[in-house]
Amino acid sequence: MFGRIGMGELLIILVVVLLIFGPTKLPALAKSMGQAVKEFRKGTQEVEDGLNKLANETVAEAKPAAPAQPQQTTQSTETK
Repeated sequence: MFGRIGMGELLIILVVVLLIFGPTKLPALAKSMGQAVKEFRKGTQEVEDGLNKLANETVAEAKPAAPAQPQQTTQSTETK
């Protein structure tokens, strides 16, 4: 019931915002909201990249090096 905003509710919200801020302030408000969303996405991407880098480093450190296997030599004995 509260999860979806329909067209009617969206229009009511826009009318209320228009009444509160006025038509002259709306472009500046929209611009600042756009910049805030852009900065938020940039910040979350940086956090995600840092976590991925940390996880990759942890996996690389936890993975033991493969033990060196001795080479098996085959000696062939031929009889003539």
